[in-house]
Amino acid sequence: MKKARKHLNSKRNPVDGFFPGSKELIDQAMSKMDNLRKPKQSKKSALTTKKNIMYSKAKFFGEFLQKRISELSKQFPDIDNMNPFYLDLMKVILDTDRLKQHLAQLRASSQIIKKIRGQYGRRIYGAANGEDAARAFREMQGRLISVLKKLDPTLKELKIESKKLKEIPHIDFKLPTIVLAGYPNVGKSTMLKRLTGANAKISEYPFTTKEINSGYFELNYFKTQVLDTPGLLDREITNLIEEKAIAALRHLSSVIVFIVDPTLTSGYTLEQQQKLLESTKKKFDGKEIIIVLNKCDLATEKDIEAAEKALGKAIHEGENTSELKECLEKAMKGKHAET
Repeated sequence: MKKARKHLNSKRNPVDGFFPGSKELIDQAMSKMDNLRKPKQSKKSALTTKKNIMYSKAKFFGEFLQKRISELSKQFPDIDNMNPFYLDLMKVILDTDRLKQHLAQLRASSQIIKKIRGQYGRRIYGAANGEDAARAFREMQGRLISVLKKLDPTLKELKIESKKLKEIPHIDFKLPTIVLAGYPNVGKSTMLKRLTGANAKISEYPFTTKEINSGYFELNYFKTQVLDTPGLLDREITNLIEEKAIAALRHLSSVIVFIVDPTLTSGYTLEQQQKLLESTKKKFDGKEIIIVLNKCDLATEKDIEAAEKALGKAIHEGENTSELKECLEKAMKGKHAET
């Protein structure tokens, strides 16, 4: 099955406006129902008029609640057909199985409301007198309110989950993507700005205390996407931020640019950076990795020699990116056609 390429927030996010609880939904339905225009007086009888009024109220009250609950469920992404990048990030920030259960509860409640509305609509039309019609309406209203109240804990959790989903960045899957990797403070953010230039549109997306930054530039006459991921640390157990970086690397990268700090001012030794590089190669087997020694304008010849001895042949970068761009042009040939 072809994976969905739409951003999960392509539909209006529930928290962009007002995400209601059960009380708010009931109050909205009551208020709008009270403002309904009354049906015309029946020429047949007062009973017919009364039944028409009760039916009109019942129909509106039920349809309003059913529609609103259905809309809320559709404002969330289709988890089963989501792009794997978004799915991995979603699994990091919330329990996707629980979210699916919550959405299933919304859909089920919407169908229950539809069924109850239909049952009582028929009872109202079949009422022997006006009081029976009014009683049927009140019973229906009570049952629907009960359905909404039972749904309230689910609505509250969905409100929290929808806020979490707003953290997930918008990524263009149609573009070839270069992912910058390496330890924190080795110069990934600076490299992103160098590659994408002053006209780059760089967006920041909060992930607890970190973010994923994205920028764009032209490579081989094609628009190319560059991602600066949070620091990918080399250890058995990764934290939430590191999981997001792994998800980005695994699903998005056409090429990985692994940035090394030969000056060691980042706080990481060459041995640590070498181990991280080897770990990255194993985790993302098959991905092309370009090694870049950053801050070469600040490094001594001894620093650079030691770094190349530990990590192998690498591109030297300082104040300009000409050498890296030339290397990327070769590495990205054919990648644009594939997208």
